[in-house]
Amino acid sequence: MIIEDTCNTLSTSGSEAEYKISTQEQRNGFTPLRPKAQANMEDYRAASLFQPSNLAKALEDTMDPSSGRPSHLMGTIISIPHTISARTLAVLGYDFVMIDAQHTPIEAENLVRLIQTVSLASGGRTVPICRVPSAQSHLLTYALDAGAGGIIFPHIDTPEQAAEAVSKCRYAYSDGDRSLAPAVLVPGVTDVAPAESSHERVADNNIAVIIQIESPLAVANAESIATVSGVSALMLGAGDLRVAMRCPSRRMGDPENPEILDAIDRLVMVSRRHRKPLAVVSWKVSGATNTWLNDFQLLMVASDYLSVVKGQTDDLARMKEALAGMASFKN
Repeated sequence: MIIEDTCNTLSTSGSEAEYKISTQEQRNGFTPLRPKAQANMEDYRAASLFQPSNLAKALEDTMDPSSGRPSHLMGTIISIPHTISARTLAVLGYDFVMIDAQHTPIEAENLVRLIQTVSLASGGRTVPICRVPSAQSHLLTYALDAGAGGIIFPHIDTPEQAAEAVSKCRYAYSDGDRSLAPAVLVPGVTDVAPAESSHERVADNNIAVIIQIESPLAVANAESIATVSGVSALMLGAGDLRVAMRCPSRRMGDPENPEILDAIDRLVMVSRRHRKPLAVVSWKVSGATNTWLNDFQLLMVASDYLSVVKGQTDDLARMKEALAGMASFKN
């Protein structure tokens, strides 16, 4: 038989497969059409791929050893704003893909397309996250309406700014001021939700608000920012923090500046005290990095742009080396 819904298709032969649905999955509004032993980000899906996955819960579970979930979520970054990049990265097994709308020239329609491509191409196995330019950016509205599971807000320095960011991502049901889009979800098809709930409440429950710490002031305020209701995680913005602290630039593999390590120690302390996950871009790994990286739960381990650069330069060098070897052999 074939069981179909707006999310996925399952083929079974013989007797119908039986699936146990957890309380959390019922709350998300998703019935998992696969054996429970294959637990992954599918477990946090909403009832429709056009609605946000419950990244907030996935992050919370990284801090709870009793959850039986992984303590780290691995992701990559889209800096090349094309659906080829989105649909390729979406099927590589990452837990999430971060679409960088802060440092990428991107307009609203393409942002929506990228977010939904990640969700649809992965079948909900990879969660789209969007970094917006600010809480005031018009792109925030489109990212939320497209079904992003998480929003990263850069350059948040105070708890008041963090509270504003949270409010922008929540409807009035959760004391926010997000506007309701009239023509995004199809009634009875993609706006489905659990009984006693609605797609608005599902979004309020599921969307993770990730606050980027990128200045000495933000580091000093990290604890008060972490206690703001609705903040799901803190993200170390090491590049801008390094600039703000007037630290020298750092190349891949270089040891980290002591001032940055002090900031990391503070974030880790705040994370442990308040059970608040930490996020970081983690491709500049060095020996010193390994001493603290395990304390960060949301790891952005690659990017499409850097992968292209590395792949192209490696291939070019390999061919030059091969040709040089052939020439020496002939001589």
